[in-house]
Amino acid sequence: MIRQYFAQRCQGGMNPLCVGVVALGSIYYLQDEGFFRDRFGGRAVCRNPWIVEAFLNGQYHAARRDPDTGRWVSVFMAGRSDRAVVRSLRDGRRQEVAVRTLQLHDDLGLWKEPTGYPPLPDLRLYRRSAATTLAA
Repeated sequence: MIRQYFAQRCQGGMNPLCVGVVALGSIYYLQDEGFFRDRFGGRAVCRNPWIVEAFLNGQYHAARRDPDTGRWVSVFMAGRSDRAVVRSLRDGRRQEVAVRTLQLHDDLGLWKEPTGYPPLPDLRLYRRSAATTLAA
């Protein structure tokens, strides 16, 4: 998967699948919490590059009722990718990050080189009924 589908913040134009603005392979300089909480706006440290590797499926809490026990269970659903896996290019560590954090770093210009939007999929293969059942 090279795109994030049904994202909260998506590209404009003819985009019925809501392809997001963060692409796989984008390189960001992730900052610690102190950078964002500094009252006078600290300087960004651009020494540790991180690359976006994957988007994770989201979890719906108490989404279905288990017929055997009668309790509510949480399920993982595709199309709710609000978490991403990033890998450090310096030492190879992997970490989960919220996609909104990557969008914030993108807005602040804390990337290695601008990646632009990911390409939109071929919409000739898109069927409206399949996407509406996927989104619901």
